Amino acid sequence: MAQNKGDIKIRRMVEGDLPRVNEIDRSLFSKGRVTTWPFSFENYWVVYRPKLRLVAELKGEVVGFLMGTIGKEERSRSMLSHTFRVGPLYRGNQVGWIDMIGIHEDYWHRGIGRSLVEVFQNECKRKNARMRINVRDNDKELKKFLVGLGFAKSEIATYRKQL
Repeated sequence: MAQNKGDIKIRRMVEGDLPRVNEIDRSLFSKGRVTTWPFSFENYWVVYRPKLRLVAELKGEVVGFLMGTIGKEERSRSMLSHTFRVGPLYRGNQVGWIDMIGIHEDYWHRGIGRSLVEVFQNECKRKNARMRINVRDNDKELKKFLVGLGFAKSEIATYRKQL
């Protein structure tokens, strides 16, 4: 899974990378990053232990990360998006979800995020999976980044009501 692109090396994350990934995640929170996940990377790691976990290294230093999962589409779709018909619903279609992505602010605009997404995309292609990511509506930076990579906004929006 390791990939080199110039000075950028993308590889599978190992336990020893946790302190640096947590440091990157915390630094982004303090910069006003709009979080997709309602909790820190550290808590995400403890709960999910994702199988697709990548880090980006530049000159031997971890400068970014991407976590994701690939699973059956039927468990990730709203009933509104299903075509109603007799028989099984889309069994076997796969979706690759980017759960978290973070690049240390000092390394933005160097192709690191693009490289991480490309490696994730290659895994999705290998498993014949479409890619998806949930983004908060007010996260302008992430939305701009994703559009630049060819992502398009879905027609489904989530609404909530405080009780």
